[in-house]
Amino acid sequence: MKTVPLYEGAEKKSYYKFLRDIENPTEEEIAKIKSLKGDPSLPPAFADRSIIQTEKYTPVPEGVYIMNNGTIFVSAITPIPRITGEMLEWWMIWHQLDPLRYALWNPEDHYDVRVSDEDRAQILNTNIPIRQRMWGITSNICESMTDEKPVTGSLCFVEPDKAGFDNSLIGTPKCKAIIVANNCMNLGPFRYPVLMCEWVRENNEGHNEWVVAAWMGHGVKDGKDMHIKLPKMILNKLASAMPSKFIVHNHKEVSHLNKILPELYAENKNNWSE
Repeated sequence: MKTVPLYEGAEKKSYYKFLRDIENPTEEEIAKIKSLKGDPSLPPAFADRSIIQTEKYTPVPEGVYIMNNGTIFVSAITPIPRITGEMLEWWMIWHQLDPLRYALWNPEDHYDVRVSDEDRAQILNTNIPIRQRMWGITSNICESMTDEKPVTGSLCFVEPDKAGFDNSLIGTPKCKAIIVANNCMNLGPFRYPVLMCEWVRENNEGHNEWVVAAWMGHGVKDGKDMHIKLPKMILNKLASAMPSKFIVHNHKEVSHLNKILPELYAENKNNWSE
């Protein structure tokens, strides 16, 4: 089995047994995803983003959308019939504590994850509801977009209410759980804002799906919406590369998590410190 390099002693962890082969997308599937360029009239406007949590919203077809306002919208949808909202909320904080846990999610592409001592203390604070332990932490990761050279980055997770969403809708059928990251990526001389949310929703057939919506060029700063419009040449170049690779990567890791998480959660939901 191909895996990222692991630290000495990782094999002694009780959950090491969940380090299992991951299925890679076929070349045909990758080519199809890279060809998905959507109709810019379909995605929700950034100002109306909380609609994704409601019955009014049907996820737009997955793909990369070059918007008329000089930004990019990315949509990814993966069936997760075995994962619940509670499992997602637990997983998203539990894996932050150990690079091996992160590797379980995607053993070929997830090299490392680190959080500060302060954030670790928040994650381990049992006086804070699990859902809220994610709010305000920063995850420093090193990962590959499917066999490419690994890169480092940070994900700044925020309380949904503070990023234009509605906390009162969390736990409802169309928003069983939601994770929101308010980030910036380096793009030449630019610090390019990206607001990304991942949530579990029940589709019209009654099955759970993991949906990602990312507004590239939009973010929140000091409680206010911000927007950066890129020149069309740069916008087209950006849209043709990273967002499509992200969709491929997302399918790969979420489909794998759907296979291992129910058993992993059942055995480790109270195992925080090992």
